[in-house]
Parts: sequence; structure tokens; C-alpha cells
Amino acid sequence: LEVHCTICERNKQKTMHPITNIPILLLACNTRRSFVITTCTSFVSVASISNIASPPADALDSTTQNETGANSASSDLYLARPMGPSSKDGGNQITRPSAPIEYLLPATRVGVYIYQLLALTEELDALTQQIAQNEATADANKTTPSKNKTRQKLDDLFTNPPVFILSSDPSPSRKDPYNNLPPIVGELVTATQKQKQRQQNSISVGLAPQFFEVGELIGERRAWDRIVKAETARENASEVRRAFNIYTTNLNFNPEKYVYSGSAEKKKRMIREDKMPTAVDVIRSDLDARDLYRNVVQTKLEDAKAEFLFQAKQVEENNGDVDRFEVSELLSLLRDAATAADKWF
Repeated sequence: LEVHCTICERNKQKTMHPITNIPILLLACNTRRSFVITTCTSFVSVASISNIASPPADALDSTTQNETGANSASSDLYLARPMGPSSKDGGNQITRPSAPIEYLLPATRVGVYIYQLLALTEELDALTQQIAQNEATADANKTTPSKNKTRQKLDDLFTNPPVFILSSDPSPSRKDPYNNLPPIVGELVTATQKQKQRQQNSISVGLAPQFFEVGELIGERRAWDRIVKAETARENASEVRRAFNIYTTNLNFNPEKYVYSGSAEKKKRMIREDKMPTAVDVIRSDLDARDLYRNVVQTKLEDAKAEFLFQAKQVEENNGDVDRFEVSELLSLLRDAATAADKWF
């Protein structure tokens, strides 16, 4: 994939570069030094441009630095991180949980949108400080039109955000844990599979738990259906949420293995105390972490839009006095959104 982007207004250079690693793609956008203008694909590529600082080491996930292969959302899971499916050749190489690139495009468009908002807000903050320093001189009057122009660009982005999900993009995929079998039949098949797994692991349970297991599975299916219905409604109300869910719900994990990062002594102690997590536990933790970061991005973007509209109203009620526009809260909200997006990627 190749895109055009204009970076660094000082040099007015137009460059074309291949898409690079997605975390670096977003993290390397130093919005204090450059303003990014993207094409209709809503992508921005990272080039070796001298005016852009390298992404900080602590901003990247720890496994990128240690070459263990896990991804950003799971970097906070310091003790156990999920793995991707095993390689076809049967090698021992650790792979990342992943999905095809087309599933990541909608969330990437959201990330670029956040950085565009952040770049304009930082520019607006810099102009505000410049006006405050030069308000006693004629230079302040020269800066005010620039501030109005930047605020108008922000208004256009907030009131008319780009489309994050195209008609050609895939949809969230939530697999039926009962393999699309009808009620009761699916629960009976699942209960039989669980019993076989217990026998293989030499785990013995009484007849009563086996008898009530089907009933418990029926209750779990009803709860799962309610969760899917509620989440679908939330996705229909928020394109940002749906964009992140498209990738998360299509991730491929290794259901049997994960990367353990603790010490050997701690591992032995956890095994003795029967506290060693299963691969399923680790996968759930990774997905929960991704959902938390997604929620932060969604909430901060909604709060940022509300804050911008409030400040714009203050300007309007004071006869267009742009000095009434307070940038600090808006800047804080967008920085929080950018941080959460970085962690999600």
C-alpha cells in the first residue's frame, strides 16, 4: 500500500512511502513538529524524515523491544501474553495474535483522525500562547487570524469527521461458541467435549455436575446472545467502537500456548498453588485490555467533541472573541485519546 502525505510545512515536501508497522505509523507522528494531511484513504505513512523524532522506546510494546512477538495491548499483561496460531511448518517461532490487514484499516483511520485533531489543537494552543506573549504589540493582531483559521479546521473535523468504515470493509465477527448448532443440541455436544477433555486430563467429577452442566450451558448461551445484541447496538451508535471491534473480533490466537514472562521460581509456585492461567484465560485478558483501551478512545473523543462545541459557543456568545476559546481541556482529552489508541495498537 502506498499513500501520499504532506509532512512538515516548513519544507513543503510531498513524499510517498510504503506503509510501515502500525504502532510506529501512529506513534511517530510528532504533532508538535508537523501537521499531517492525508489522502482519502485516511492513512499516513512514516518516513525517515529528519524533522520527526523517533518513537519513544517506552511507547512501543515491550515484546517489540525483546523480540518475543506479542503486541501492544498485551504488553500490560507482563506475566503472560497470548500467541498467534502456530506456523504451518511446525516451527517454534513465536507469532503475534493477528488478523489480515484489511481488518485493521478502520481502526487505523480512527487513529489518524485522532492525530489530526491533536495536531490542530496543539497548533491552536501554540498560537494562543503566542498571542498572550505579544498582546502588547501589533504582532498579536497578526496572529489572531491564524488562530481563527486553525479553529475553523478543528470545527470542520469535529462536525464532519471522515468515514472510518467503508462499504468494502469487513464486519465484526463473533463466533458462536456452540458451532451454530440449535439450542439444546449445541449444549449437549459442548458438554460431551468438556467431559472428554476432563478424561484426557485425568479430572474426575461426579454425576451431579455432569447432569447440571447442560443447564448451565443453556444459561451461558442466553447470556452470550444478550451480550452480542447489546454490543451490536453500541456499535451501530458509534462508528469508532465498531472500527476497533472489526479487528478485535477477528483476531486469531493460539488456543493452547502463550508466552510466560515470569521467573521460573514464580512459575513453580503458581503451579503448586494451582494459579497458573490457561491459554483461554490469557486470551480473555488480552481482549479485555483491548476493550478497555477502545472504551477510553471512544469516551475521550466524545468528550473532546463536547468540549470543543462548548468552547465554540463561548466564542459565539462573546461576539466572535477567539480569546474566549480555552484549549487546555481539549488538549488534555485528545492526548488521552492518542495514548489509549497507541496502547490499543
